Amino acid sequence: MDRWLRPLPSQAVTFVPVTAPALAPSPPAPEAAAGPLDCSVEASFDNNVYPSLLLSLAAADPEYSRCVTVMVKNAVKGRTYQIAVQSPLLESPSVTTTMATSDHFEVRPALAWNFTALRGVTQLQPANLNATATTDTESATGLATCMIHPVNEAVSRILDPTTNEWVDLSVCFAAYVNEDHPWINQILQEASSRDGVARFSGYELGADSVVRQMRAVWDALAARGLTYVDLATTSSAVSGVSTQYVRFLDQSVRDQGANCVDASVLFASIFRRIGLRPVLIFRPGHCFVAVYDAAQGGQLIAVEPTLLSSAPFGSAFFMGSQELTSTLPHLDTPGFSSVDIAVARQSGIRPIEYLP
Repeated sequence: MDRWLRPLPSQAVTFVPVTAPALAPSPPAPEAAAGPLDCSVEASFDNNVYPSLLLSLAAADPEYSRCVTVMVKNAVKGRTYQIAVQSPLLESPSVTTTMATSDHFEVRPALAWNFTALRGVTQLQPANLNATATTDTESATGLATCMIHPVNEAVSRILDPTTNEWVDLSVCFAAYVNEDHPWINQILQEASSRDGVARFSGYELGADSVVRQMRAVWDALAARGLTYVDLATTSSAVSGVSTQYVRFLDQSVRDQGANCVDASVLFASIFRRIGLRPVLIFRPGHCFVAVYDAAQGGQLIAVEPTLLSSAPFGSAFFMGSQELTSTLPHLDTPGFSSVDIAVARQSGIRPIEYLP
């Protein structure tokens, strides 16, 4: 810097005529917008929000929390826009700053969902989504009314519009398995007093002990009078989404009724609490539960949960074995899947919290 600011030494000066350089062309003025700024907003699945998806998968895969799209039209390319989204279902408004790359762009912001509010949704209900696109000179607002589905409505499959193929999401059911549920302690006390199990020791005493512990839990739940109730209908059908109504553990115990999924979730919750490794197994129109005979995996021991009110453990064990034999060869084909709860937990899927 100093060499450029220092005066030049005195010397004769010769003037040389210089042709002025041509001026660089001015940058083109920004193109005018085709019309007034326009902003609209929509949620996935034709404005249907499923708390079960957000509660089960948002922590494991944050992309599932980005289920709202804000669309801006008549934008000016190169101009900066601030996109804000507000809803009663959010902990706080979401604000995103982005530069328009064309006159029409979309934003899928990361949203701070209010998970406590989502957990408390027990019936289909509407909720508003408000979006605002703002610049230094103008703003536009969009509104969408979404249907918020009950938390008990678990999403089992979604249709991928790009491939027109169904994507299996049965892993969501792992969130309904709650090994931390406070009601389990009482059930285990009843199981111990009925079947003389000194303690629930998981895999410490081998595979035979695993079966005895499963039998004790079965007998305790059967003594409570739980019956099979085929309740699976949800409140509304949405194109491209397949769902199943699932009771939480306390709902099944309190109502003394459970369908195949409810009962499988109930057993899996208790089995995991006592140190076993449960697996939910799905086949078309049915679900049953099994546990590995060793902590590291191995052979599966299955029971048919729908026999809880009508048959002893031995019959459920026998039928579970038959179902397992006929199901395993088809796993990972359409309609067949398995959810290892331990693997689901490792991937970040946690139990949906119990609300007294």
